[in-house]
Amino acid sequence: MSTVTDDPTGGDRSSTEPLLEVEDLVVEFATSDGVVRAVDGLSWSVSAGETLAVVGESGSGKSVSSLAVMGLLQTPPARIVRGSVRFRGTDLLSLPRAEHRRYCGDHVAMVFQDALAALNPVYTVGFQLTEALVARTGTSRREARRRAVELLDLVRVPNAAQRVRDYPHQFSGGMRQRVMIAMALALDPQVLIADEPTTALDVTVQAQIMTLLAEIQAERQMALVLITHDLGVVASVADRVTVMYAGRAVEQAPVLDAFTRPAHPYTAALLRSVPRLEALPGEDEDAELAVIPGRPPELVALPPGCSFHPRCQRSVAGCRVDPGPALRLVAPGRRAACHLAEEQLADPPVPVAAPAPAEEVRGG
Repeated sequence: MSTVTDDPTGGDRSSTEPLLEVEDLVVEFATSDGVVRAVDGLSWSVSAGETLAVVGESGSGKSVSSLAVMGLLQTPPARIVRGSVRFRGTDLLSLPRAEHRRYCGDHVAMVFQDALAALNPVYTVGFQLTEALVARTGTSRREARRRAVELLDLVRVPNAAQRVRDYPHQFSGGMRQRVMIAMALALDPQVLIADEPTTALDVTVQAQIMTLLAEIQAERQMALVLITHDLGVVASVADRVTVMYAGRAVEQAPVLDAFTRPAHPYTAALLRSVPRLEALPGEDEDAELAVIPGRPPELVALPPGCSFHPRCQRSVAGCRVDPGPALRLVAPGRRAACHLAEEQLADPPVPVAAPAPAEEVRGG
């Protein structure tokens, strides 16, 4: 076990330096209703062989932050106000846009959530796989096609040598997602960002995709950043978690800690809302599923103080005063943006979604 020290980018900094480090990232969008701050002061880091989950409801800023990392935001209307995105010490945001995207193409790859929309329907998957290889490596078409078949084999597409000639619509949803993973792995990236990789897939296929990602990551010792709202997925594969709400990180912790003793009321509310097959000891079997009251705030008109306070059962007067609570160290390796984090930590453990250790799930 490595020595843990205080890490401003969210969690355990061990002797392994992060491959990718996001610090104080702020992203705004100009809209007809005013300026929307979609990401507000986000920091996180991920090291080789590690899985970081970024969790939150729709509109929390998790996908926007990943697009900013990749240099894929459309500007305008988007604007990166401040912050840095460092890969092995190189600040990608300081590079010209085209160079930023080339750099990411070589070292940081992304799997998008809607494979059918991301793949071009008029080209075969083989052509789309070979296109990047030819353009970025200068290899011949023949060699690139051989590599495309290898990649489809890697992600377990049956009959890869034949399926390479097929079009996206000829694949099932799960197989299209495997093709997207193959495309992301084509240039042997050191960091893989997976944005909702199991959206719209049935639970069996979800499990297959997550197992595949975990196995490839372990084999290649990649860093994996998993963008999701699915706490079950987080529980099964992630090492650390960053919980986002209204554009801000509200909790950062090792997954087991966050899922058993959450330090932020929002994390606790998310865990209570996870559907269960059986009632907890002492719980009425006919009890209704817990819900988080209200709805996420409009980013163009955030409430004063903590953005979660209108929905929070723990809220006190100090939560409604600007500036809102800053992300701070509340326990070794744990940060929360809550004035009452210590009280939240003192609550009984949450027995709802405590995950098995990620190493166990990966077969380690």
